[in-house]
Amino acid sequence: PEHKTTWPEPEPLESPLPPVERLPVSYIPEPFQDWLEDTAWRMQCPLDFVAVGAIVTAGSIIGAGCGIQPKQYDDWLAIPNLWGAAVARPSMLKTPSLKEAMRHIDRLEAEAREKYEDELRFAEADKEVLKARKEAIKKDMSKSAKGTLGAKKLDDLRAEYVSLEEPEEPTRKRYKTNDATIEMLSKLLNENPRGILIFRDELIGLLVSWDKSGRETDRAFFLESWNGTGEFSTDRIGRGTIDTQNLCISILGGIQPSKLAAYLAQAKDPLKNDGLIQRFQLLVYPDEPDWQLIDEAPDLDARTRAYEVYKTLAEMDFTEYGATPGEKRPYFVFSEEAQKSFNAWLTELQTVKLKDETPLMAEHLSKYRSLMPSLALIFHLIDCAGGKASGPVSGEAALRAMAWCQYLQSHARRIYSFVADADEQAAVELARRLKKKDIEDGFSLRQLYRKHWSQLDTKEAAEGACSVLIDAGWLREAKQEIPGRQPMIIYQVNPEIFD
Repeated sequence: PEHKTTWPEPEPLESPLPPVERLPVSYIPEPFQDWLEDTAWRMQCPLDFVAVGAIVTAGSIIGAGCGIQPKQYDDWLAIPNLWGAAVARPSMLKTPSLKEAMRHIDRLEAEAREKYEDELRFAEADKEVLKARKEAIKKDMSKSAKGTLGAKKLDDLRAEYVSLEEPEEPTRKRYKTNDATIEMLSKLLNENPRGILIFRDELIGLLVSWDKSGRETDRAFFLESWNGTGEFSTDRIGRGTIDTQNLCISILGGIQPSKLAAYLAQAKDPLKNDGLIQRFQLLVYPDEPDWQLIDEAPDLDARTRAYEVYKTLAEMDFTEYGATPGEKRPYFVFSEEAQKSFNAWLTELQTVKLKDETPLMAEHLSKYRSLMPSLALIFHLIDCAGGKASGPVSGEAALRAMAWCQYLQSHARRIYSFVADADEQAAVELARRLKKKDIEDGFSLRQLYRKHWSQLDTKEAAEGACSVLIDAGWLREAKQEIPGRQPMIIYQVNPEIFD
């Protein structure tokens, strides 16, 4: 054909995304396996999404209620509140799958609300009883003062009046919130000492809000909350001092690759990198599954069993399952077998893995030293709640946590590749769109980025993708004359990409 004499042979494009490990069902604690596998199968979503959601929500329910001392003699304590996110394009069901993982914590939240409303009605009745008693005593006081009450003295009535106690206001148990100011979060955390989960369909809205001028305190508040053991004080004119004694927050949500890539660019700048994004330890970006139509009834037995585990965790007295009472909270330790595994794992992390990484990856992996014992504690307590374990954190839970760290490391590597290979990734996405003829030949840069496609929704990203495709022979620049104006740069498509 004629176009073969005027166009070069287009070079094949390969996705620059590093490969990621698949998540085996065996990595999931046994009481959750059937529920999560059934959910992922019926929804045709990656198992990764529902598994991460389940682990973050379970960790949030345990929260600051107990911790784990990873070392045998040191008093270093890890709290199992985690930050997690599902990274995927809009069509990959990340939000529905995360909401399914939220099912049981939503039910606990609803049950707590009903209980609070019942207690509130009784509290209103108690207030009326108190009011009636006060009125009765006042009448007796009046009669006593007039000498018409008989033997009952005024001093006795005064003592009886003073002894009346105001009924306690009921406190609503909270497990999660979708949006709250830090002032309201402080109140919620003080009323719920185990902590709270923040769930957002799209995490980018939350992350961007922390970057706004005047919201620096919010960012610092959340950075401090990641440890699960901190305290935080804010002072405001008109509001006074707000002290948060139990600063423990878990975070879960979804995010699109293009939006995460733009946010990760900040982390590359040493002056802007405060370690925020590295705190999202359960950050997964799995391959898209081969979809098929599935229409099956859910496994209700597996779902019910999982709910019972959540409910047991919410009500658990950790000392009854082997935790040691501590100064502020009970804590677990590793079994002898698990301690050996952890010591060997931590030594390899510190002496081998962190030395061979880029600065960003090294900073991310350095936080695994608390992630691994936190995961081990969550897995162990899920097994405890499911009737499968008790006592010190088992060797099985420790090995499962180590396997998760290895699995999560591959996802972190893929995600941090956004920073190094943003143009190449955008080019792969544009090439896919070109082959589908989603944009007309002779398009302008403005026409491209105004499509708002993933990884191509800014002028810079679109320009970078076009530059890569020009070098690969997929596109070439041309000038389109516009009467009375400067010529416009357009991009012509190599017809051979359709052969």
